[in-house]
Amino acid sequence: MKNTILITGGNGFIGRALTDKLLQEGYNVRIVTRRTPKQQPANPAVTLVQADYNDVKSLEKALSGCVGVFHLAAAIFGFNRADFEQANVIAAQNVVAAVNNTPEIKTFVHVSSLAASGYAADKDHPRTEDMEPKPVSDYGITKLGGEKAVKTLRPGVKWTIIRPPIVYGKNDSGVSKIALWVKRGLMVNTSGNGYFSFVHVSDLVEALWQAFIRPETDKETYFITEEAVYSWDYFITQMARAMNCHKPFMPSAPKWMMRVAAWVYELVARITGAQPALNYDKVTEATIPGHWICSGKKWQALTGQKFTPLAEGLKKSF
Repeated sequence: MKNTILITGGNGFIGRALTDKLLQEGYNVRIVTRRTPKQQPANPAVTLVQADYNDVKSLEKALSGCVGVFHLAAAIFGFNRADFEQANVIAAQNVVAAVNNTPEIKTFVHVSSLAASGYAADKDHPRTEDMEPKPVSDYGITKLGGEKAVKTLRPGVKWTIIRPPIVYGKNDSGVSKIALWVKRGLMVNTSGNGYFSFVHVSDLVEALWQAFIRPETDKETYFITEEAVYSWDYFITQMARAMNCHKPFMPSAPKWMMRVAAWVYELVARITGAQPALNYDKVTEATIPGHWICSGKKWQALTGQKFTPLAEGLKKSF
């Protein structure tokens, strides 16, 4: 009989890719959904189960019969700190509490973020796991809070925290929005002269799998990234080439203008119920005096994993 693994956030971009990987490895997959499923997936090895992240008992019910958990569910956008706190801290605390009451769970892999660690002031000295976390945004602060919740798992549960930087791949929600502006030929440069780390979704999923099966990853935190860092200009240039279009005109926007744009986006989002493409929290991250970069040397020394170069990954994606 196949073992079952539960994924929170399994309907998202990373979750779908992770589901495919787990199926290939011979596991059944159970995906948490907030709403009653209208129908189950066609693949009998994948099931949807309703649970409330505010209700530990419902999470315990969802976990019953599972041997491991990948916790991916999180809020990337929010209107205020409370929104992020609810999705990134309280939800993680409740999932951990449910796992602590479910003795058959043996392994827990938590997807955090570079934002939980903070930015690097110098592009030649990326963030490493031994640096004291210094998050600057509500998103980063609450993702760090989620990490702290993971560290309260009961003895007997092997846990690993994974901190990816920008994740990209085919049909992702974030980078694909940028691609639309690239195709239009005009976009505002909100990232100045900053440098960034990237990881292709296929590489991240392989790392998540390795974190799950390797006993050495117990109670460890890892950045998962291609070792090279890239300017925003290089990223946009390579994306345009991958899409066979011209590089867009990219005027820079002053901070005050970005804040006004964020206010407009948030206002429209509140009216329509849609997720804002820009908000105050993202403006905070975009205007820091440094770089969103990290080093994956700790992970690569352990596993020897090879990572997809950005230009190649963008060709695969677009």
